[in-house]
This record gives sequence, C-alpha cells and structure tokens, in this order.
Amino acid sequence: MKVLHVAETIRGGIASYLNELHPQQQASFGADNVHYVVPSDHRRDLGAIDDSQITTFERTGRSVSGLFQMLRASMQALDAFRPDVVHLHSSFAGLVLRPVLAARSNGPRVVYCPHGWAFSRETGRLSHLITKAAENLLARTSDRIICISGDEYNEAVRAGIPAERLTIVHNGISKSRTPQPVAADWTTSKKVKVLFIGRLDRQKGFDLLIEAARSLEDVLDIRMVGASVVNKYEGPTVPSNVSLLGWLDRPTIETQLEAADLVVIPSRWEAFGLVALEAMRAAKPILAFRSGALPEIVVDGVTGVLCEPVAVQPLVDGFRRALDLDLKVLGQRGYDRFKQLYDVQKTHGELQQVYVELLQDDQTPVEAKAGLQSDLSKNF
Repeated sequence: MKVLHVAETIRGGIASYLNELHPQQQASFGADNVHYVVPSDHRRDLGAIDDSQITTFERTGRSVSGLFQMLRASMQALDAFRPDVVHLHSSFAGLVLRPVLAARSNGPRVVYCPHGWAFSRETGRLSHLITKAAENLLARTSDRIICISGDEYNEAVRAGIPAERLTIVHNGISKSRTPQPVAADWTTSKKVKVLFIGRLDRQKGFDLLIEAARSLEDVLDIRMVGASVVNKYEGPTVPSNVSLLGWLDRPTIETQLEAADLVVIPSRWEAFGLVALEAMRAAKPILAFRSGALPEIVVDGVTGVLCEPVAVQPLVDGFRRALDLDLKVLGQRGYDRFKQLYDVQKTHGELQQVYVELLQDDQTPVEAKAGLQSDLSKNF
C-alpha cells in the first residue's frame, strides 16, 4: 500500500501528528511507500523523515501563490509516486486538492482530515456559511473523512456532512520520550512552573494566557513554546513572569515538559489538542477551557482542571483552583489515562483499517463518478 500525505502547513499539531504516525506507517507499508508533500519552510519540522520521502513546495505565508505551488507539487508527487491513498491534512489542502483528485479518472482513494473544521472557528456569519457549504459539497469527493475527536464528528453531523463518510480516529502518540537533562534555569524557580506549547495565534488563546499571567505574577512562572503561523506576532507585551521561547525541537520541548509543574491549553476552540497527550505522557496535569475536544481528554479534578467560559478571569480562577490541588497526583492519573486510550499504535491500526476498507471497496459506478465530476465542474 502506498500512501501520500499532503498538507498546506504542518507547523504545530499536524507536524506532531505526522511525526508520530510516520514510524508506524513506514514499518507497516515500507519506507518507499510513504511520502509527504509539505511547505519547504516547514521541512525541518519532519526531522526524522528522510529527504527521499518528502516533496516540498515554496510559499511565503498563506497565499493564492502558495496554494498553487502546493497543487503543482502534489500533482508531481501523484504522477511520480502513484499512491493508492492520498491523505489530505487540514482545510486548505482539502479545498484545493479534493476537486482536482475527483476529476481524475482511476485516481487514488481520498482520505481527508480537517484537524478542526473551519466552520467551527470564530468567524463572521458569511464566512461560516460559505465554509460549511464548501465542506458539504467537498464531502462528496472524499472517500472517507477522519474526525480526530467525538466533538469534531458531532460538528460535522450538525453541519449536514453525511455520517457514512465520517470515521472517528482519535489522535495518539508514542509512549517513548527523549528529554535532555532538565534545564537548571527553570528548576530553581520557586513559583509554579507553567508551560504553553502552540501557535501564538488567536485560536490558541495565547493572549488570554498573557493577560491571566499579569494577575498571577507572584505565583506563576510561565514559558511559552511556539510562534505565530497565521500572522506575525503582534500580541500584548508580556509581563515579567512570561518567557517567549519560540519554536523548539522535540527533545528540548520534552525537557521543558520534564521541568514543568502544569501544562496550560487556553484554546478558544480545539479539534483535539495533541499537546494534551504530550502533557499526559510526561505525567503533567492540564489546565484548559471546556471547549472543543478537550473535555474528552482532560477529566476535571482528576487529570487536570477545566474552566469556562473562555475568558481571562475564568482562566485566572482555574489557575488558583489548580494551585490548591496535588499536581503530581493529577499528573500521574493523566499518565495512566494516556496509556489506556492514546497510544499511537491504536491510531495507526484504525487508520490502516480505513485505508484497507477503501481499497477493498473501490466499486463506485462509472456513471456516479461522471456525475460527480460534472457537478464539480459547475461549482468550482
């Protein structure tokens, strides 16, 4: 089986997803049978994957030119690699490539993973309606849509996407970690050490965290790993108890996790939240808003603290509540939950089953495919 993964951007969660999944798929399908199309400026985010398995494209931020370059690189990879399955990641890859793939006769099976529906984000009403309509139309060009959480599945059904095209495959990560020696400059802090990992974009709620930190300068020492992806960082000036570390490699992130007392995920919306699994694997408790899939992962008062609504004061109150709990006990419970539910081998096995079912069931009538191609030519 040959699988081609395509993404318009991978920085952050998608890179983690692919890095975790790659060893499993390579072992099952063979090194020559797994390939990736990713932006050249994110190539280093897939550090353990060989150059021969990656096709890159040039882009300068999110633009029409960048999407065209992704399309061109994907078509070149399709012709050279001739995959059985194309696995598309996130909305823009799905938007650009699904109509093109549907128009190809005898093309590969198409698996699409939105990693968070665009219509579930904070947007204007018109944008919300357009993205929902586009996802409904494009669902017809997807052999299977992978939802990474129950929340994402429920959002799809409410939007009118046919349930028979949807499959829930929860994210997972490997049990192994590679932390370096613990950073001494943080372990000496007498404050509670809080770690944030993610994009410094509105979705991730970094601005809420910075404002909450101002109210808790005397008790919290906060480190933020990540940078803006959608736009250049223009957030508020950080208080003295917040350090911006930028993007770090995986071993260094694990080192920061090792030293932390608590991991905060202040996302306004979250399709899943791989950072939550990384925290649980490191036996660290989690503070998060009760939004998206996070309540599926974090058990309030057991493996972490959930707060609501999404605003600064509830986050401050959540921190104060967490400080009254035994963080080490919560972290150990989170680790036990991780081992039980979120091993990447489980994720891989379920995805592999989806691929196999699609390849065994390639019986779509020629007339139906022709009708779909006609519809797409009218709509795009």
